[in-house]
Amino acid sequence: MPRSAYERSKGVETVTWREFPLGKGIALSVLDETTAAGRQARGQALLDVLDAAAGLPACKLTVADRPQRHRTRGGRLELKTYGYYRIAWEATPQRGTIRIYNLTAIRQQVLAPKVFLETLLHEWVHHYDFTGLQLDRSPHTSGFFNRIRDLAETLGVAYVTPPKRESPGSEASDDVVITGPDRLRPGGVPPPKWIRDQVLALFGRPRT
Repeated sequence: MPRSAYERSKGVETVTWREFPLGKGIALSVLDETTAAGRQARGQALLDVLDAAAGLPACKLTVADRPQRHRTRGGRLELKTYGYYRIAWEATPQRGTIRIYNLTAIRQQVLAPKVFLETLLHEWVHHYDFTGLQLDRSPHTSGFFNRIRDLAETLGVAYVTPPKRESPGSEASDDVVITGPDRLRPGGVPPPKWIRDQVLALFGRPRT
């Protein structure tokens, strides 16, 4: 029986390269940028190098000059989104895109350079999982975070990747969206209500 995406993700701790990615200078230059336009240009240059070196399809970066999506409760910040990865899935995964917010959620200050670069590397590893490892989802396992750290060490910027806790096996990555025919978001999403109603109309309610 094939191993699950979670098990495969946990078991791979490094990124496999077709050729060594000569992106250290670009990665360091990303740290010098603060504007959304500058970060998008240099970040895209880094993604292009990584995609070519790993033999992956292109991944497009958008840096939005707006505050992070967030949720508050009782006047306090409860949840915020640094960015997310979106993959269009047809016969094979393709057309990966990354979106990162350039301003912090509440104070609307420019995102710290190290945080921006770590977010960029984090989302690119999702791209690697789908298009390189050919996983059907990209959970936040210990292997996932080890791949980020390995990538950062390869680029000579390992100091931007703090250790992260592994998510439970059943928990989907909240910064990944899959689009395309007959695809579900990671972790699965129930079918629309109208489909459930049709099934019940055809077959009746299950016996209790």
